[in-house]
Amino acid sequence: MKKYFILLVFLFLNSLQSFSQNEHKVFDSFQTDFFIGKPIEHDKKLDNAIQGNSYGILISWNKINMENSNFNKLLNYPERGYSIIYQNFNSTVLGEVFGAYRHYTYNLLPKKDNPLKLTTAFGLGYATKKYDAITNNQNIAIGSHLTASAYVKLQYFQFLIDKKLSLNAGLSLLHFSNVSLKNPNLGINTVSVHLGINYQLSNFKVLPNNNIDSVSFTPQPIKLNVALRGGYNESLIENSGLFPFYTVSAYGSKKLNNYSTVTAGIDFFDSKFLKNHIEYINSTENKTYNPNNYKRAGVFIGHELTQNHFAFISQLGYTFYAHYPYVSKVYERFGFKYRLTNHLFSEVTMKVNLFRAEALEFGIGYQF
Repeated sequence: MKKYFILLVFLFLNSLQSFSQNEHKVFDSFQTDFFIGKPIEHDKKLDNAIQGNSYGILISWNKINMENSNFNKLLNYPERGYSIIYQNFNSTVLGEVFGAYRHYTYNLLPKKDNPLKLTTAFGLGYATKKYDAITNNQNIAIGSHLTASAYVKLQYFQFLIDKKLSLNAGLSLLHFSNVSLKNPNLGINTVSVHLGINYQLSNFKVLPNNNIDSVSFTPQPIKLNVALRGGYNESLIENSGLFPFYTVSAYGSKKLNNYSTVTAGIDFFDSKFLKNHIEYINSTENKTYNPNNYKRAGVFIGHELTQNHFAFISQLGYTFYAHYPYVSKVYERFGFKYRLTNHLFSEVTMKVNLFRAEALEFGIGYQF
């Protein structure tokens, strides 16, 4: 199972790299951020795990593409790049984490000399300490060494020398979670203050006028989509084992403009871990649920924020059919879609039950 998981992650990251290599490079920059922050105690069970302020370093490489494309015009010529992070939680329970990301940086005030920028990133992490029932039972935030990770950073630049060297300061929210590949899995979130240096590796070039009005939009009819998602996850019961899950989704999508697409549809969930979970609940709590009736179905509405071939997915759903009430009937889904052809697309998403991760999903879909 782990071999297949690693292979899927490799193929996804490789597609990101291939996409980057096809871009027309204009100029590159290298940035180093030092940060200090405080983990958020979003659950009282984390009280013993959070022991002080965290600190670390974020190193990133960025690239701007000057191609006069609709994507660049609409999003003010964003930067793309890769970043790595080291964070020390200053805690004997949580230890240290490392992360590697693909990120996008958006110019919120592109016409200003001192721009305000927003960076969003998604990737993988490694935690040096994880939950152990004997040696580290206070770490209910992370149950495995391998995690998913993401960060959002708001930053402000002040150019110093010939517009090649800049000092930046900002705020970030950093997240690590193993998305129920191993429980416990409360996850850990950190709010930090950043101070760093950005150096332009090549001469800075002025961005062209951002003429959004020149980007046309052709109204489109509602389209039918079908997606198959799958992976492995574990129930809330610690050390209950990984089981495969499958999700089939059918939904309609309506493109509103060059940025946004709204969606609505239905999900069918076949999660093998739930059968094992029901059997455990029956034996320990004297319940009489039928373990063979573990399948679920839900309806959802959603939004897709388009970024060229990529789209950021956000959905809110409600489980209308479930023999066993697992965590919550309300669920959310967040993730990324990559359009492979005019009809075929791939996805990496995270299904969440009221902000508690249930599964990391890898999917393939078709738009009719």
